Amino acid sequence: MYLTTMKKEINRILRPAGLVMAMLALLLTDASASPHGPEGPGGPQGKPEHGQEIRNLKIAFFTDALQLTPEQSQKFWPVYNQYWSARREVGRKRRDLYQVIRSGQVGERQFQEILEVIDAERKVTADYIAEFRRILPAATAAKVFVADEDFKNFLIRRAVSGGMRK
Repeated sequence: MYLTTMKKEINRILRPAGLVMAMLALLLTDASASPHGPEGPGGPQGKPEHGQEIRNLKIAFFTDALQLTPEQSQKFWPVYNQYWSARREVGRKRRDLYQVIRSGQVGERQFQEILEVIDAERKVTADYIAEFRRILPAATAAKVFVADEDFKNFLIRRAVSGGMRK
């Protein structure tokens, strides 16, 4: 489901059933998958960060887009958090490799490493397609990847329009 405005999304999520689902998803979200580490979302000095706001928006967005039941949500969020953790790890490897290439250290090994990163990204996607299909109906599992893309586009539009707090 493609949403055109965040206001529309928030209104839809704040319906009683949507609020229950969003709160359930928040409670089930794996804290260890947080990029903030042990100090939590406020960071070491307790400053609010955009990361938590984005995670909350993502939970609301996915809850509406996927129309998960409470039982599905309970199974989905831990697997989704593992998926994103795996994607972050491969993304870190890609960024490290690109930094080496930017520094001018380009040789045959870097071409092989590019292919290894692409293979790793594909493997993560393939592994988690299987996981999502195991815990969700096929139509819903496929929508996970569409929701990821739609959410990314939503964030880009919001950032371009100045909607993110500074």
